[in-house]
Amino acid sequence: MGQLRVDFTGARAGRAPVTLGQGNVLEWIGEQRQERSDVLCRFVPVPDGVTAADVAESLRVLLVRHEALRTTVLPGDRPEQVVAREGTLLVDVVELDGPDVEPVLRERLAGSPFDYGEDLPLRVAVATRSGVPHLVALALSHLATDFASIELVAGQLVALLADPASRVVGPTGHQPLDQAEREATEPARRRAAAALRFWEAQLRRMPQCVFSVPPVGEEGCREGYLRSRAAGLALPAIVARTGVSHSTVLLAAAATLLAVHTGNARGALVSICGNRFRPGMAEYVGTIAQDALVPFELGSSTVDDVVRGVRLATMNAYRYSQFEARRLWPIMDAVAAERGTRFQRDCVFNDVGAHREQRPVDTTPPDAALLAAAGPDTVFSWLPATSYPVAFYFTVVSAGQDVEIALYADTRYLPPAAIEAFLRGVEALLVASADRAVPVSEVPAVTGVVPVRRGPGWVRVDSCWVELDAASRVLAEATGGVARVFGGTELVGYVVADEKPEAIHEKCLALLPGRYTAMAPGRYVVCERAPDDPADRAAWAGVPVVAEGTGRP
Repeated sequence: MGQLRVDFTGARAGRAPVTLGQGNVLEWIGEQRQERSDVLCRFVPVPDGVTAADVAESLRVLLVRHEALRTTVLPGDRPEQVVAREGTLLVDVVELDGPDVEPVLRERLAGSPFDYGEDLPLRVAVATRSGVPHLVALALSHLATDFASIELVAGQLVALLADPASRVVGPTGHQPLDQAEREATEPARRRAAAALRFWEAQLRRMPQCVFSVPPVGEEGCREGYLRSRAAGLALPAIVARTGVSHSTVLLAAAATLLAVHTGNARGALVSICGNRFRPGMAEYVGTIAQDALVPFELGSSTVDDVVRGVRLATMNAYRYSQFEARRLWPIMDAVAAERGTRFQRDCVFNDVGAHREQRPVDTTPPDAALLAAAGPDTVFSWLPATSYPVAFYFTVVSAGQDVEIALYADTRYLPPAAIEAFLRGVEALLVASADRAVPVSEVPAVTGVVPVRRGPGWVRVDSCWVELDAASRVLAEATGGVARVFGGTELVGYVVADEKPEAIHEKCLALLPGRYTAMAPGRYVVCERAPDDPADRAAWAGVPVVAEGTGRP
C-alpha cells in the first residue's frame, strides 16, 4: 500500500459559529467521536488512462473549491466551524480488485471514527489494478456533507477525472461560512424561531409515537430492499392525477400503511428535508438537511385524499425545517412534562434520490396488462446490517423507471416477514392506485397490511395508545415501590413512595425514551401502603393517601 499526497491552498481561512445544519448533526451525534453511521461513502470509477497524479489533482480542486471539505468543528457551549486555508490530504493507494473492493474500502475508510475537531472531514482511498487506478472511494463526515452534498462532490469528481480541462477551481459558490453569516441575520433568526413554534404546536397535539404497539418479534433490526418495475409504471400516473411530487406519493403511501397497521389514524413522521429548495442552495456543499415534522391523518375517504393532505402537511413542515436543534430540546422537555409523553422520533422518511434523477409524469395510466406483466420482475433482498435509533426508517432510493425503496425496522415491532410485507404492500398500493382513487377502507385487502391487535390492557389517552402494564412498570421503576396505573379519560397512577408527585413525575419522564407503549400518569396518588390486590382500583381507594397531584407545575 502506498499514499498520494494532496496539498491544497484555498482562497481563505475562517472561523464562525456552526450553521444550523452542522449544529443539528452535533446534537444528533453528541459531542463524542463519531460512529460509522455518521460517515457517508461514495465510489467513483476511474476512466481508462487516468493516472494517480490525475486523481490527486482532481481531489485538490475539490478541496479548494469546497470549504466544507477542509472544515473542522470545535464542540462546546458555542460550537464553531474552522476552515483551513491550506493543508494536506493523504490518500491511501491499495492494490485491490474483485467483487469485494467496495466493502473492503468502505471498512477501511469508515471503520474508525473521525475526530471532527482535528481531522479533515474527508477520507479517500484509491484502488488499483496492476498499479493502475480503477476506483476512488470517498468517505465524508456528516458534519461536512449530507446525502445531496456527497452526490454533488462525487458527481464533480466524475467530471474532473474525465476531463483534464475541467480541473480548475472556477468561481466558488455559497460556503458554510457564508451560510452561518446568513443565518445570523434578523430575518433568518425569525424564521428559525417560527420553526420552533411550529414544532411545539405539533408536539402538543400528535401521538408521542406511531409504534405504540405490542411487540411481536425478537429484539434486533433488519433492512429490506425492494425494486419494482410495476410501481415505476404506476407512479407517474398517480403523480399526474394528484398533482403532487413522486416523493409525496411515496411518503403518503408509507404513512397510509403505518396508520392502518398501528391503528393510528393520526400520527407524524420525520421526513429528512434537504432544504435545497431555498434560493442559492441547490449546489451547496455542506450539511443542511434537517428533520421536518410531517403530521398525517388517514381519514375515511380515499388514498388520493391522503396524498393531497400529506402534500399540504409537507409544504408546511418543510417551511419549518431549519432551526437551532439545541433550542428544540427544552421545548420537547416542556411539552413532555405537561403531557406526560416523550416524542420518540420512531418513524423516519428519507428520499435520497430526489436530487439526482429525472422522474417521469404521465397523465395516461399504464395498461393493465403491462402492469401485470411487470409484477414478476419485482426483486426483494436484504441489505447489509446497519443501525438507526428508530423503529421504522423508510428510504426512497429511486423513483425513476423503477421504484426502489428500502425499509429498516426494529424487529420487535416489524419482524423480517413484516418488513418484506410492508414494502410489497407499498408496491401493491401504488399499482392499485394507478388508474383510480383507492378507498381507504380497501387498503388492508389491497395491500395485505392489517391492523395490529391490542388486548384489553390498552387505552387511548391524549391521542396516544398506552399499555397500562407498561405505564405501571415505569411508575414502579421510578419509585421502587408497588405501583399501578389505571386508564380512563386520564391515566391515574397509584404508588407507594416517600416522594411527592412532582419528584415522581420527573423520574417517570426520564424513563420514557425508547418505551413506545408507556406514558406518565396525568395524576399521581401516593399511598401509605399497597392494597392486598394492587390490580384492583377500588382497593386502592381504601388505602390512606399521603399525597396527590398531577406532578406538573
